[in-house]
Amino acid sequence: MSDEILQPKQIAALGENPYEPQLQKTDETFDEGGYYGKPEKYDYSNVELPENYCYDENLLNEFNELAGKYNLSQKSANELMAVAVKLTQLTGNNFSKTMAEKQRQKIESYRESLINDREIGGANLEKTMKTANIAYTHFADDELKELLTTTGLTCHPKLVKMFYNIGKKMQNDLIYSATTPAVPKENREDILYPTMQ
Repeated sequence: MSDEILQPKQIAALGENPYEPQLQKTDETFDEGGYYGKPEKYDYSNVELPENYCYDENLLNEFNELAGKYNLSQKSANELMAVAVKLTQLTGNNFSKTMAEKQRQKIESYRESLINDREIGGANLEKTMKTANIAYTHFADDELKELLTTTGLTCHPKLVKMFYNIGKKMQNDLIYSATTPAVPKENREDILYPTMQ
């Protein structure tokens, strides 16, 4: 028996014939599912997108570079893109829910602050709101009303206080509307020559 050390190329793996040269595995045998083989250009027109969804060009380029780096086929890139779209949509939905909950909590804190306000809240709240609504309905147009309602600012103590103060002055006839003249109308001659009356 020879003391010669066996070289790695002489050792056959299980199931291989040591007397036949090993066949190199081709990409076709290795990639039966068609997951590898970078196309000339990636095209995601077959990926189903939600309504009004569009790709961000910068992120899409980054994704394409990564897919090319790993020699992904169009099939593989499409599968990954479909998962990425679902993930983005889910993240967006979760973000919207979180923001809606934060807005709800903020509005609730406005209400609590209004109710607990020493000057206009508590036992004075009903009277405050009636007086504030005089100014609110008179001066706030529909667009402003919608903005204040959707943001919950109709319950914000500082805003209610402002409309309350305006409403008080309106009740005391200290504020004139745009249709009511602030001073009686006089003739130009009477103003210029008051002694000639």
